[in-house]
Formats: sequence, C-alpha cells, structure tokens
Amino acid sequence: MRQMLLDWMDHVFEHEGWHVSLLESVQGLSAGQAAWTPAPERNTIWKIVEHVALWKEEGERRLRGEAPRPAGWASEHDWRSTGEVSDARWERAVKRLSDAHETIRAALQTHDDATINAPLPGYTVSPADTVRGIILHDSYHCGQICYLRALQGVPAKIW
Repeated sequence: MRQMLLDWMDHVFEHEGWHVSLLESVQGLSAGQAAWTPAPERNTIWKIVEHVALWKEEGERRLRGEAPRPAGWASEHDWRSTGEVSDARWERAVKRLSDAHETIRAALQTHDDATINAPLPGYTVSPADTVRGIILHDSYHCGQICYLRALQGVPAKIW
C-alpha cells in the first residue's frame, strides 16, 4: 500500500503521461504569468502553488503524528496574498512546492503497511487517507493551473 501511494503521489506531481504533472504545470512561467488573475477575487497560479505547498506541509505534519492545528488555523494561513511579484520570489514558491512534496514523501516512508490504515492520535483519518487526499488535491489544482495558463495563451503541454 505504501509503495502504491508513493508511486501515485509521484505520478501526479512529477511524471509526464497523458496528463500534465503538477510540477510541469508551473514550469516555464514568469512571475507575472504566475500572478495573473482572470478577474478580481480569483486565485492566481502563484496562490494555488502556495496553497498546495501549505497542504502538503500540513499533510507531512499529520503523517509525522504532530498535534492537530487549532480550530481556525487554516483560515489564517491559507490563500494568502503573494505580495511583491518577482521572478526570485516565484522561483522560491515553486521550490517550496517541490520541497513540500519531498518532505511528505519522506514522512509517508516512515509508515509501513501495518500502520498506514490506522488514524494517528488526534486524527480521524489514516495516513493512507491523508495521502489519497493530497494526491486528489494535487490533481484538482493542477487542472486549475492548466486552465489559468490557457486563459493567458500559455499552453501547459505541447502535444
């Protein structure tokens, strides 16, 4: 089970196939393209990248058995403004995303097939369910990023 989850997590995040991977979806973008929004109050690619990185980091915390966050934590930390738009800051955001993927992979590898399906203390979902959620979350937001690219005339993949 653990290896299957690792394989699927990696597949969605970084392996090209019939689909665009999450990592591929953010490659080749300038900071301006990443910060572009189709309308006021809509998310940018940059905000989506920060959001996905945050939840990968939170998933890693959960897999390591750290205490649950207090109520309301997500509303204070999720979907934050990207601030100054610069290529260096955008590159750091993409690096944060890649680093978050590596840390959740490492946390998953600490579990074995015997413990992966039992909720950890303080949580109602198992490590396996947490990772399945991360995989679906990556896939969902990858689609949004590809659509935002398309609206800017920037293809996510050349067929």
